[in-house]
Amino acid sequence: MNELRSRTASTSILSGLAAAALLALGSTSVAQAQAAGQMKSLSHNIHAVNDLDTTLAFYREVFGLDGRANDFANPAVPLLTNAPGVTLRMSMLSLPGGPRYELTHFKGLERQPGMAKYTDPGAASVVFYVRDLDALVAKAKNAKATIVTTGGAPLHVMTAIGHARSIVLRDPDGYFLQLVEEAAPAGAPAGAIHRATLAFTMEDAAATQKFYTGMMAVPLTGPTEFKKDADVAKLFGAPETVEFRKLSGMLPPGTAVEFTEFRGVPRTKFHLRVRDPGAAAMAINVDNLEGMVAQMKAAGVNLISANGELVDFGNGVRNIFVEDPNGLNLELIYRPAPPASAQPAR
Repeated sequence: MNELRSRTASTSILSGLAAAALLALGSTSVAQAQAAGQMKSLSHNIHAVNDLDTTLAFYREVFGLDGRANDFANPAVPLLTNAPGVTLRMSMLSLPGGPRYELTHFKGLERQPGMAKYTDPGAASVVFYVRDLDALVAKAKNAKATIVTTGGAPLHVMTAIGHARSIVLRDPDGYFLQLVEEAAPAGAPAGAIHRATLAFTMEDAAATQKFYTGMMAVPLTGPTEFKKDADVAKLFGAPETVEFRKLSGMLPPGTAVEFTEFRGVPRTKFHLRVRDPGAAAMAINVDNLEGMVAQMKAAGVNLISANGELVDFGNGVRNIFVEDPNGLNLELIYRPAPPASAQPAR
């Protein structure tokens, strides 16, 4: 893959009071005024696997999530992933009360698996809110999942919902899964998991907010100061002295997302090619894709798809893979509005 890396996106960081002001920012109106395009909705979360059948069996046996494996024969896939000759087998899992979760298995050329530490920029996880944490931990251990949390057992920690029991583990490809025990509200989907959110590790809060809020109109907010929490550090398998700060927001139509920046611990930016097992990505529906990509190109963002060009995916759909400031792959998608005749009457 042609790795046209540019450090501009990660080094063009606002400093001093400007950075503090940006971190305190987050209104949609300001974000839209800055962005050339705008996020419309989260399409799905993506995780490249080493073997699709193995990973599907893990999610089915541990979490009760069932998915069908399908060959995806769209000839635009090699262009989109900048991998001539690649083929794709995939499965789309529907997460209760949350985003769709696409497992991708690329074939036809060499792949290089990789695994991040949770504190590495570019690390990604799905957060499952579950009814019975102990039962799921037992199933995960029976499936030989690697437990990341120090001590190998759930901890009482501060989470996005307040103090709760939680644990972090890896799936068969090394992808992080955080389980949080939460009483399911009335009307929540049945099953072991009743909702899901997304979490990522960022390299720098100001650069991350500049990218997502400034270029994609995704409001992200959070405190400027770092803090310590020994139990949270243990949850992520990090030294107790590590410091962290977070940005959080909402991806339409209703998936919470959280970015965490760590300091006081060695970090290595984690970036894999789209086809490499362990690679994570988000697929995001946007409007004005051309304007958004032009703005990213001018800012030095790494455009991953072949020749840094938009790809015709058929039926008016165009898309492109880019790399965010933290090493995470993003698939930006433009989908045309359905014909007026197909729209429901007002």
